[in-house]
Amino acid sequence: MSGASFRTEPKDSMHLLRGLEADNLLAFLALLGLLRALDAARPEWRARVTWHGAPPTAQLLLAAAVERENVVAEADAGIHRLGEAYGFDSKDLKHTAQEFRTLAREAQRDRERGRLVAALASDGAVRRSSKEGRVEATPLCAMLGQGHQHFLSRLTEMAQRHEEEDEAHLERALFETWRYRDKAESFRWDPGEDRRHAYQFGDPSEPRNKIGTVAGANRLAAIGFSMLTSAPTASGLATLGISRSRRDSYVVWPLPSVPTGLSGYVALLAHPWLGDEQHAAGLGTYGVLAVARARRYRTERYFNFERARLQFL
Repeated sequence: MSGASFRTEPKDSMHLLRGLEADNLLAFLALLGLLRALDAARPEWRARVTWHGAPPTAQLLLAAAVERENVVAEADAGIHRLGEAYGFDSKDLKHTAQEFRTLAREAQRDRERGRLVAALASDGAVRRSSKEGRVEATPLCAMLGQGHQHFLSRLTEMAQRHEEEDEAHLERALFETWRYRDKAESFRWDPGEDRRHAYQFGDPSEPRNKIGTVAGANRLAAIGFSMLTSAPTASGLATLGISRSRRDSYVVWPLPSVPTGLSGYVALLAHPWLGDEQHAAGLGTYGVLAVARARRYRTERYFNFERARLQFL
């Protein structure tokens, strides 16, 4: 069933999210961030997102008559509110089990802070190759200080960013084709961030050869990241939305064709069929149009994520 077939009441509103490509991990994390920010700022709007068409296009549905500029303004307000939970004493996710246990205990009485810490790692899952007993970081952490790229610092900077152009950046990220013109930090979640020396005309590390980012998408994604909780298992760290094979790790996310809120997306991300290609077709029962799979891989010192392959159900 196409999401375009759903009718809205006169008091409701629908907005096409043309900037959020279905096969881009950064875009999906930005979508989670949008739903989370709107729920924080305007829970009465009951924000939901549905996908329709080929390639799938996202629609934002709100239980109120809301203009686009108000969506952007409230999303910005929600980011500022949720961003208060961010902030770390270290730049990188290189904690020992004891250090991370202390971090987790300090966050026990703050729901949003606890959610963020739980997405990062667990003191119950330690890297086997670490002599210091460092915790295993979430697979979404694609940087550990290489090339002066610091994951925790960037999370805080983007979640607490407060600049004059913030709302304009959000509007472009959500409603326009991405142009990568902004000067802001990023997380290597966009497939375009894999820029290898051998494939470039000039050194991609030099300022004159660097491409820009989509600041609004990275702000939203920093907030959406917290929804992908990690937990220890007998075989290591397990993270919501991560599927592992013998050799590779994949980020897997659903594209539901029915209006789905934040809690619905989290429930689908936790479904055991999501990461299994043979059983994923069963998710069509829940109104899932397609499943996206993006492989995590390493080139030289850096981790990156491929553009996702879509499995239509």
